[in-house]
Amino acid sequence: MRAREQDIRFRLLGLFCVALSLFLASLQAFSSDPDIEPDPGLIICELEGELPPLERMEQVIGRNSTLQEIFLDLGFSPREIHDLVQDVKPVYDLNRVRAGRSFFIERRANGDLQSLRYPIDDEEYLLVGRQLDRYVATVKKHDFQVRVEEFYGEVETSLWDALVSQGESPQLVVDLHQILQWDVDFTALQPKDAFKLIVEKKYLEGEFVKYGKVSAVQFASGARTFHAFRFENPEGQISYYDKEGEAVRKAFLKAPFHFDPRVTSRFSHSRYHPILKTRRPHLGVDYGAPTGTPVLASASGTVSFRGRDGGFGLLVRIRHPNGYVTSYAHLSRIEVKRGQKVGQGDQIGRVGATGLATGPHLDYRVQDTSGRFINPQNVLALPSDKPVQEAYVGLFTSVRDQYLQRLNSIPEIAPFLNRVSHAD
Repeated sequence: MRAREQDIRFRLLGLFCVALSLFLASLQAFSSDPDIEPDPGLIICELEGELPPLERMEQVIGRNSTLQEIFLDLGFSPREIHDLVQDVKPVYDLNRVRAGRSFFIERRANGDLQSLRYPIDDEEYLLVGRQLDRYVATVKKHDFQVRVEEFYGEVETSLWDALVSQGESPQLVVDLHQILQWDVDFTALQPKDAFKLIVEKKYLEGEFVKYGKVSAVQFASGARTFHAFRFENPEGQISYYDKEGEAVRKAFLKAPFHFDPRVTSRFSHSRYHPILKTRRPHLGVDYGAPTGTPVLASASGTVSFRGRDGGFGLLVRIRHPNGYVTSYAHLSRIEVKRGQKVGQGDQIGRVGATGLATGPHLDYRVQDTSGRFINPQNVLALPSDKPVQEAYVGLFTSVRDQYLQRLNSIPEIAPFLNRVSHAD
């Protein structure tokens, strides 16, 4: 604290000297005797010391570390840490800092903290500065350089391999899956299935940080071609629509996963059971996936059962507003409670091998309103989001046509093309 008070005294004394110098100089400038030269010896202002130099450092937040531990290790007193936390708290709670991120710190050689920078997330950062005897905090947006890029790619083994093998982040695979998951069966992709897309990429100081909005997607799978266009209406509502203006979001997911799992057994009324050694109906689809893989609710609804159910092992059953029921069996872990309401895409459990199972997989089943089991891969995907509002159809059509023209202009150069768009 003594060093801090000395720092403040130096600053105030320096400001006083500057003000005094300007005042005396102005008096001399208006002197009645023009031959009198200003006497530089009139102003004598000596400081007993100079401000210590700044030190800059980066401190990575370790696992299970606390803010207090980090700053105590850096030589700060408990009182200084308390003052910092309290001054910053109205803007951001420093006790919420996360492991793996870093503090960027500036401090004087005498230990006084001058500034602190902490990345809150990939969009914002906290900046703390010193003003006299207190800290002032602000939350700022990263100043990204946004570049719109266009892609063409062909699938050889999976969408993941098609993008990640070309240096793209797995996040782009997840983003595309979330847009197309109601129309494209990612478990049944074939070689030469192809896609085009227009997407923002955000850079900070020349380094890629994250993807922005995916503006348009075209995906050709087999004999069918799917489109999705991002459209924001004048009311600020954002959604993805197909060429006809229908919402791409449907009542049920094609598969209850974030990725394209492997189908190990399909829907059948007569299948040989590998454990019971007899033929019997298999009224669902089995997806092979590693133990612990997150399982998602394929549609919004209410959990009607959760627990152990004979040969199905750990099972979750969800009743949906349209009267359909979905079941998820052989789980290693259940993460919902009976009666809990879940949204489409919410995580409800994890893949396992409980019950009668030869290995980790998910047995996924769908029943219609009469209780009859139907093939999950043939479930009619009715739109659950509304189409483009009639008042905005003309605006949507204009946006869609611009994106269609740009998609059509992307060269189909196999196996992969990536170029910067010149249309934005």
